[in-house]
Order: sequence, then C-alpha cells, then structure tokens
Amino acid sequence: MSDEDELFSWSPDVDPSALDVSTLIMTLGAFIDAGHAQHLLRQSLLSELAHRPLGQFSLDEILDHRDSRPPIIFDENHFEGYETPTITLHEVTDELEQHFLLLDGPEPALRWEGMARAIERIIRQTDVRLSIVTQSIPMAAPHTRPVQVTRWASRPELILGEESPFGKIQMPASFPAMLSQRLAEHDHDVLGLAAHVPHYLSDLDYPDAARGLLDAIRKTTGLALPSHALAMAAGVVRAQISNQVDNSEELSAMVHNLEEQYDSQNGQREIESKHVVLPSADDIGAEAEAFLRAMDTDSDSPSETEDAESTGDAESTGDAESTGDVGTAGTTGGTAQRGEVGTPEDRHDDEPSTGAGPSAEASGQDEGPDDEGPYRPRHGDDSWHS
Repeated sequence: MSDEDELFSWSPDVDPSALDVSTLIMTLGAFIDAGHAQHLLRQSLLSELAHRPLGQFSLDEILDHRDSRPPIIFDENHFEGYETPTITLHEVTDELEQHFLLLDGPEPALRWEGMARAIERIIRQTDVRLSIVTQSIPMAAPHTRPVQVTRWASRPELILGEESPFGKIQMPASFPAMLSQRLAEHDHDVLGLAAHVPHYLSDLDYPDAARGLLDAIRKTTGLALPSHALAMAAGVVRAQISNQVDNSEELSAMVHNLEEQYDSQNGQREIESKHVVLPSADDIGAEAEAFLRAMDTDSDSPSETEDAESTGDAESTGDAESTGDVGTAGTTGGTAQRGEVGTPEDRHDDEPSTGAGPSAEASGQDEGPDDEGPYRPRHGDDSWHS
C-alpha cells in the first residue's frame, strides 16, 4: 500500500474518474483563522448547498491530538460529546448544478509531504484544474470598510492583475502554504485568498471575512455560491460592533484612525493604478530628430522624382482611363480584403459568412476550459471578466 493510499481512502461507492469537477476549495485550518472565516465559509457552503462525502483522511496518522485537543464534555459523573476530528473531501453542488470539491478539516501536524502527495493524487484522479486555498489574517483594517482579500497564485494570470500589499516576508510555514508550493512545482494551478480581518475582531466570528472569500471565489470560478446567511449574520455582527464602538471613546478614536489609514492607502492605490508614464523632454527630442531624419531621407530619394514624372505622363495620356483602372483595382482589392473578414456588405444574404464568426461568449456556447490561459470555469457565468 502506498503512502497516499494509507492516508486517504475513497468511499466504496465513489468512482473519482466519474466526477465532473474542475475546482477544489480548501478550508484546512492553519495556525490562525482570524474571524473564524474558514469555519464560517465551510459552514455556509455545507448548510446551503447539496453535498456528499467522497472520502476521508486518517487523522491518527497526521494529527497530533495533544496540540489540537478536541472538545469533550464532562456531565456530572461521566464524559460525553467527544467527536473525532476529520479531514473530509466533499462533492458540493452549487445553485446552477455545477459541482466542485471541498476539502475541510484541521491542519495536519504530521507527515506533511505524504499528505501533499495524497492531495495531488486526488487532483489527478478527479481532473481538478484549480485549487483554491482560503485563509484569513488580522490586519489594521476597520470594520466599517469593505473586507480586502489579498490574492497569491502559482502564476500571475490567476491574480487578475491585482497587486499584493506585501513584499518579501519570511514566516513560519503552514501546511496550506507548503501544499501550495508543492502543487505549483507540479504545474498545478493554485490560487490563495487571504481575507483581511480587523485585528480587534480576530478572535470573534466575523462573517464579512467569509463573505469576502466567497465573493472572490465566485469572481474567479463562476460558481453560483449563496451568501444570504452570511450577509444576515454580518449585518447583526456589524450592528453589535458599532454599538460597542459608539459607547467607547477609545474604540471610536481607534476606528477613526484606521478609517483614515484605509482610505489613504486605497486612494493611493487607485492613483497608482491610473498612473500614465509621460515621455521626458529628451525622449521627445530624440523622437523629433528621428522623424526629421526620416523626412530628409525621403526627400532625397530618386523614386519620388520618378513617381512624379510617371504621374505627369499618366495625366497627359488620359485621366479618365487611368482613374477608371485605379478605381476598379481598388474596388476589387478592397472587396477581396473585406471578404476575408466576412463583412455583411460584401456577401449576399443567402451566403454563409467566411469570417471568424461569432465568439463562443456571444453565441452562448461553452468552449470548455482553456489549458493555455488562466483558469476558466467549465460551466456557469462569465463573472471572472469583472
């Protein structure tokens, strides 16, 4: 038995090759889950969408129970309520009947390399094209502003042109981070999403962070994921927080400072995103000199004199005939050229177009995933354009 088979086992009734999925979402815990965003995201997906378990990892092989300490209840004179932790692979169906995988559970403490190989094997067996790692981090951000989500990926096309606010940082590794590197080394597309949680709320449930992750997943994959429950919970939490802040001058001042910092940073990013590099005076001078040199070269060319003489001869021998020939040739050439791209004025109504034809997007056809470009959903909307 291989290392991968020992760690993960499929349910007896599951044929992984028969699954119609292209996305794997992971809510594996790490050393921090600020605002409990991963927990809330998993809870939202599994409570609002149809799903079924596909298989599980053997946690006795990969989890240090002394570190995780699962809860147990002592009731007067006996223990009860202990639930064995699990890392479970689910098949989830979204609101448009699209299927995706969800891998959920605690962060493994042991055998990281074996666990990574097991997940890579699951990806190969199910033909998953994109793996999404979700996480949340405490940041100096106010709860009165939209949650920012930092993206990182195995290749820049998956980040959709967004720039990270972070530079180069060395930090203690987590299993999701290590897994992302291993999958990228095997040319598998990985997208990481990190929701920014107000640091003063990192130990509390913060549904807005889970909503931010959900919106980012929808934008990237086109999956139809509901957010009604998260939106309602977020409204309740914001009202509770605002009530506490309003009753504390210290909290009000802190939130106000964070708002000013947030607005300043985002305003600067907007300016930088619209920044246009203008040519310098030296660049303009060099371009002008090059243009003048080209003009001098053209004026000294003998072909210009010959063209003028031939034009005069043509005018003396008959302007009408020459003009007619040029007009006919131009029309013929123009028609042939336009015919290549299939413009409507150059073909009859009963003739099929010889051009490129309508695009798949315009015709509503699904071309399927593009192996050369960034990830695109197999089905669903085109929300990744936004």
